[in-house]
Order: sequence, then C-alpha cells, then structure tokens
Amino acid sequence: MKIIRYGFLGFLLAITGLASTQVAAQGHSENNDRIQELRDKLKGETFNLSAIILFQGDFAFDKDAAAGNRGFFVPQARFKVDGKLDGGFSYKIYVDMADQFNLLDAEIGYMLNEDHQVIVGAQKPGFSKEFLTAPQTIDFYRRTFAVVALTQERDFGIRFAGDLSETMNYSLGMFNGNGLTRNNDNNFYYVGRLGYNTEIDESGNIEGGLNFSYGELSNSSIAGGILPNIDGDRITFGGDIRFENEQLILATEVLGAELEYTGFTEADNVFGFHVTGGYKIDNNSTLLARYETLQSDLLGAGIDQDRILLGYTGDPTPQTRYRINYLLPVNDGSEFKDHGVVVTMSLAF
Repeated sequence: MKIIRYGFLGFLLAITGLASTQVAAQGHSENNDRIQELRDKLKGETFNLSAIILFQGDFAFDKDAAAGNRGFFVPQARFKVDGKLDGGFSYKIYVDMADQFNLLDAEIGYMLNEDHQVIVGAQKPGFSKEFLTAPQTIDFYRRTFAVVALTQERDFGIRFAGDLSETMNYSLGMFNGNGLTRNNDNNFYYVGRLGYNTEIDESGNIEGGLNFSYGELSNSSIAGGILPNIDGDRITFGGDIRFENEQLILATEVLGAELEYTGFTEADNVFGFHVTGGYKIDNNSTLLARYETLQSDLLGAGIDQDRILLGYTGDPTPQTRYRINYLLPVNDGSEFKDHGVVVTMSLAF
C-alpha cells in the first residue's frame, strides 16, 4: 500500500509541475487586457481594492507520523481596501475571511513630509523582513519556524516610518503588545527596525535590516502560540539580508529572544535562523532550497525543530503563483515517513 501511496503522490506532483509549466507558458503569452480592465474598475489612488486567495494541499507521507498533516484547505481569503486622501492622510482596511472574519489591518496614515509618515491603528509592528513580506510573495508555503514563533502577530499601536536616505529606511513603534485586543496589562511593546536597500548592478538588489523589540506581558501568548505564555519581559532581536538578481536568490534571517514564561523561574533563550538559496530557471520559474532551525535553551525537544525545504515556484501570470515544497525534517530520529509535500496556488490582484 505504501508503494501505491508514494507512487500516486509522485504522479500527482509530476502532473502539478507539468500543469504549472504549461499554464505559465500560455499565461504569459496572452495580453493583459483582462487585468487592465480589472485595474480600471477597482484600482485608483483614492480607492484601491485588492484580494488574495490561497489554496493549499498537505501530503504527509505517513498520516501517523509527527508531521502527519493531510488534506486541502484555504488558509487565506483576504480583501484589502486602501488609498490616499486629501491633506496627506491615507487609510487601509485589510480582512481575512478564510475561516471566519478576522481583522488584520485598520490603519490611518499621515504624511509628516515627503519622507516620513505616522501610522495608527491595527498593523504589523515592523519586525522581521519575512513577516513584513506579503504571503503570496514569500519564498515558501509558510514563513520560517523562528518568524512564526517570535513575530507572527499584528497589534494596535502607533508607528513612525520613512526614509533616512536613498538607501536607509526605518520603522519605530509603540503597541499594546498582546495582539488585536485591548491592552490587558497596562504595558506597552516597543519595536524598531533599521533597513537598507540598494541596487548593486543593473539587475541586482541587496536589502537587509536589523530589528529590536522590548515589552512585558502578563500570562499572555505571543505569535503563533508555539511558545508558552509570557509572564514578564520579552526581548526579541534579529537581522536579515537578501541578494536577488535575474538569476540568483541568496537570503538569511536570524532571530533571537529572551523570554520569561508563566510557571518558569528562569528566562529562556530562543534562537532561530534560515539560509535560503534560489535559482531562476526563467522569468516565471524558480528552484529554491532552505535550511531552517528553531532552538530553545529551556524547553529543549518540545520546541527544537530543524528541517530542509526544497521548492519549485511557478508564476503562470503576474497575478498567480504555484508552489511545490518538499519538507525534510532533520531532527534526531526523523525518518522518511516524516517527510511530506505541500502544494499551494495563490491568486492576488
């Protein structure tokens, strides 16, 4: 039965890859009359409507293994309305209706001058380049272990952002610190990022940044709920760098944290990073490989994770993307049955 199962999975992946390549070849050969018609109806400077639909299929090799996720679902069905208004003001409302109605962003912005703005409301605090990247454009089907564990969280607050020079940018904010809920402990969460972005040749670009945050929580969870509730200080820090040109992608991000958990007498040091490389077969197809890890000094095996991801990304049209990701856990005791494949398709306009 396992031979049949793996054979069917291999056949499915082959068909998916061939279909993606065929659709890519056809999609880019056609004109853009339809997307231009959509832009004319929905997109403007004062009112801009965008949407993201993401479909995902998980195929764990063994349903009883540690990573035994199987099935199809829609993790994201998002709609965004944003625009610029008179007097330097702007707005953004961003919601997700994949499972139930969830508010993501509700922002009011004001341009202090041509280089600096202040943003109030529900928003991303401005920590971690991968978290700040839109879900349909990240390299793999999901963000890294470290990003999900330490930074996957929107919040209510105020943030100043802008450009310090042609190559340097910044973000500095103060937030409730407990997600999109009222402040439940009268503490604040402070977040800062210093970024860098420049062209290094006619087709290449290098960007990077440094992040730091500090806050206090009272028996509350952070991010994706991977770590225990925080009761006391949380300090997070990290940096990232990415080089990309017409043919290559080289990227890494390092994140660390010192956290005080509910029910623990000592603080935990959590550390994670990824190293990613990519090769662009052509303008519409990319091969990717990533190693990522997350380690906890205090929690040990309950949190520690290491894996390798191999990926193929196809862009049939400027609005659609396929991903085929092969997952290889490399923790002690991992076996072939713990491997899996994730296939996604996204449409964004």
